[in-house]
Amino acid sequence: MSTTRTTTCPFCLNGCTSGVSFDGYQYRMDYAVDAHVNRGRLCPRGNSASIVVDHPKRLSYPLLDGRETTWQQAGELVRQWLRAAGAGGLAIVYSRGRAADEVRRLHGLARELGTPYLACGHVEPENAFNHRLAGVEDATLEDVQSAKAMLLVGDVFNTSPVASWRMLEARYADRKNRLVVVDSLRTRQSGFAHVFVQVRPGTEPFALLALAALLDRRLSGVDVDRHAALAGVERGLLETAAKALEPKTPGFVGSAMHPGRVRHPALHSLASQLVARAAKKPFTGFRETALPFGPTGFSSLREAVAAGKVKMLFWTGGLYPGSYHELMPELDKVEHRVATAIFVPDPPIPGLVLPLTAELERSSVGGSYWGEVKRAPVASPFSGSRGFADVLGLLGRAEEADVAAPKPESVEAVIAMAAGAVAAERASDGWLLVGEKKAIGIRGFFDDEETILVNAADAGRLEVDDEDYVAVKGPVAEAAFQVHVSGQVPPGVLCVGTNVHRNRALFPLGVDPATGETVVGPARVEVEKAGVKVGPASETRAV
Repeated sequence: MSTTRTTTCPFCLNGCTSGVSFDGYQYRMDYAVDAHVNRGRLCPRGNSASIVVDHPKRLSYPLLDGRETTWQQAGELVRQWLRAAGAGGLAIVYSRGRAADEVRRLHGLARELGTPYLACGHVEPENAFNHRLAGVEDATLEDVQSAKAMLLVGDVFNTSPVASWRMLEARYADRKNRLVVVDSLRTRQSGFAHVFVQVRPGTEPFALLALAALLDRRLSGVDVDRHAALAGVERGLLETAAKALEPKTPGFVGSAMHPGRVRHPALHSLASQLVARAAKKPFTGFRETALPFGPTGFSSLREAVAAGKVKMLFWTGGLYPGSYHELMPELDKVEHRVATAIFVPDPPIPGLVLPLTAELERSSVGGSYWGEVKRAPVASPFSGSRGFADVLGLLGRAEEADVAAPKPESVEAVIAMAAGAVAAERASDGWLLVGEKKAIGIRGFFDDEETILVNAADAGRLEVDDEDYVAVKGPVAEAAFQVHVSGQVPPGVLCVGTNVHRNRALFPLGVDPATGETVVGPARVEVEKAGVKVGPASETRAV
């Protein structure tokens, strides 16, 4: 007999109600047609949630340097390494997959142990939505449904597919409704826009600052013409967008950021909110997860690791060991590494990897775009995995502690940040690789993301077509991709999916000079036609 349990989908912040049924053999998704947010609809990630529970790549036992070990030995090693490192040599990092209550527990553990290093390792650009502009309100679901004027910055539809249908309903509810899109790529979303402002990759903040100045003539310190030129757009197009977003029209501003697309994440977030403030509209930063900044910045942590100050690293969350370890050679200086994981790391990584229960197998408290949510377990814990509290118990008591929210920024601070970005703007030649976070993607289970988008003019330059392959060499990695000729990208720009690690490795970790935060921005690469497919495109090697 099949049993069904419902919870809030854990794969983004939309707050969709989802159900999981189990017939004694297999987990399947069920759909709650009376759900307030999603009304029985789920995006591709939500539809795939049940396969995470019993996927063959699930980790079911601790690993020590890639080899199976026991929980008893793992616990003894953690305590031994902790004593050897001491409080001053321990670093704790959390990233995607940690709920709000779990992050509070990590902050409590860090205070208990006295470590000086506690950092948020969720270095996706979207985490810059933690930066908030004073005086800007959060959009509600009702704001979206009743909107008469909407501004979408970046690919909101791909970031929140379920929320997008509400935006489209609002878009077509009234012939006078207006949708403005600001993006560097001509995505599916741009096809629904009344005004599409296509900017050069990474220059969205400059177009937004100019747009804000057109909406609010009292805003000083913004040269509209110069900012428009830096973004590669005509002033007249921005004036048309400003007219569509005039303050007396109800609506909202939504913004999204993908890895490999954003050069100035904090400014991108704040400039989007500056337009919302000038247009007198509420704001939503659309992202998969919301994690607070840690007391230690991630870039500062990397510096401490490189200096040999960190003797033991405990990293819990989805970006390690699965995504960034190859881009951090300084980790070789850490003597003892402990990580939690849901899936078997591929390739294997040094240190201890502890199997953790998945989001659908545990209770948690978190937030959505539209308010706080509580998640209940809908599946039994995977054999051999342990709950988050049990894993933290290997290090200490880990009682919850308050996490300080960042102080809202002033308009003057945003203008000053923008001035620094403008002064640092430099033209450069060569191929620019950008990223796209596809809605279907989840660890490459469905889409292997082995294709690269190439503009038709560039395909002619490279003498390639859809049946050909190109070799892409970045600052730290290289890979081969099958060409897909597309008008989605402008000349000189190439685009790959960023749901899989081998593609993320093409984008080096940088530092935002305005905030000191880690940036995963567009990358300058070398590209050439590959006479034959250069090895499996699924293989990316460090160079």
